[in-house]
Amino acid sequence: MSSEQITVYIDQGQLAAQKKNKYSLYLAKLVNNEATVIWQSRGPVATVGHQSYEYQNIFDVSLPSFQVNYANDSQSFGAGSSFTSAGKSVSINVGQTVTLDQNGIFGNPANGGNQGAITITNQLQANPHAILMDATGNNIFVNTDSGMDIGNATLTPLDQYQIWFGNYQDTGTIIADNRSNVASLTLTGGEATVITYNADGEWIQGAPPPANWVLPATTGEFIAGVTVIAMFRATLTTAALTYLGTKLIGKFTGNLKPSEITVAKGDASVTFKFSNASELLTHLGTDVYEQAVDSALASAQKDATSGLQHETWKLSEAEVAFSSMLTS
Repeated sequence: MSSEQITVYIDQGQLAAQKKNKYSLYLAKLVNNEATVIWQSRGPVATVGHQSYEYQNIFDVSLPSFQVNYANDSQSFGAGSSFTSAGKSVSINVGQTVTLDQNGIFGNPANGGNQGAITITNQLQANPHAILMDATGNNIFVNTDSGMDIGNATLTPLDQYQIWFGNYQDTGTIIADNRSNVASLTLTGGEATVITYNADGEWIQGAPPPANWVLPATTGEFIAGVTVIAMFRATLTTAALTYLGTKLIGKFTGNLKPSEITVAKGDASVTFKFSNASELLTHLGTDVYEQAVDSALASAQKDATSGLQHETWKLSEAEVAFSSMLTS
């Protein structure tokens, strides 16, 4: 079974302070849009059979199994209403694909599908509505807007987590109500993400800067922005360029969102510009911008509508731009 990985870095000064407070590091998963139970925890001091949190911490969370089914147009999907499925549900894991034949019968799920997604190869006419359920048959998603065409339909489960420091509690217990400074993370099944608790006690996406990172001298200047260029192996299609220019911004998470994405027809590169970068540069360095672009493109590649399924890319080194602070 595949898993999601969350890597947490903790600033050395904060590490000492949190341990002195005897705080534990907690991870919880949102279920029905609420985080109520502690999934994993790391204490301030390691004991037999229990790890403590340190500078780098990696949480591996196994992905659950799901069920898929479909419903006909004649079913009601109004608020509070129920429906009767038109087929027999089949259990499936993230990354697998399953065929729904012309008779409305699911085949056996097989590996080899899109990473982080569940793929239904639909052969049933009349645009049946895809249904995604958890392993016990509770509905997670029902496609009420449009049915499945003949061909592949992709369902991508999104998992939401919360992470924080707090007083001691056992894993599996109900979360206390007095939490503060909680970071929220949204992952697509099978993804990995990195988050840092910095020297100011803030949760920031990405890894901490390398030990030798020094903010460039800026006497008489301030940092106007950072530019990263993604260079693709071949000229992008019109569909891919349209997606990058209109929908890719939604794939960026946290504070690291570009202020401008520049695409050009017939081009094989896309330019990302980030403004107001001084604070993040001070704490994280330029690599975090490259990581943000790469992560957004990888997430978009999993979207069947992006036109990026068979594309590869390389990223330029992030370029820092300066502007004069002098005024007339």
